[in-house]
Amino acid sequence: MVDNIDLKILALLKENSRMQWKDIGQLIHMTGQSVGNRIRRLEDMGIIEQYTIATNKAKLGMPITAFITIFLESSNHLAFRTFYEKEESITEVHRISGEGCFLLTAHFTSNEALDDLLAELLKHGNYRVNISIGKLKS
Repeated sequence: MVDNIDLKILALLKENSRMQWKDIGQLIHMTGQSVGNRIRRLEDMGIIEQYTIATNKAKLGMPITAFITIFLESSNHLAFRTFYEKEESITEVHRISGEGCFLLTAHFTSNEALDDLLAELLKHGNYRVNISIGKLKS
């Protein structure tokens, strides 16, 4: 079971996943070894799935963020899966309920690059696109 100490550790790791165990321990009044044991347990339980970094896509030359709802025309989800797994501009894929089948998050260098992806998506079904005006919270 997860307790309040585990939640504090998770909050600190969310802010800085490179934080040293001893530094976390100082903040929550535990030894670094105890923190490490808790972190390993959280990993074993599947609560901590990965350690990663967040990047600013606009500063990396991809100022256009699009949220694309896909309406598949066929039941060939395997072909669509093959497509999105190899497509580098697509950073997230969610299977959704309600209107549509999948929700994609994608980042582009230009409107032309977005248009190229949309042309490829038409091979799998229809879509609806929403363009991000600005990111307010991560």
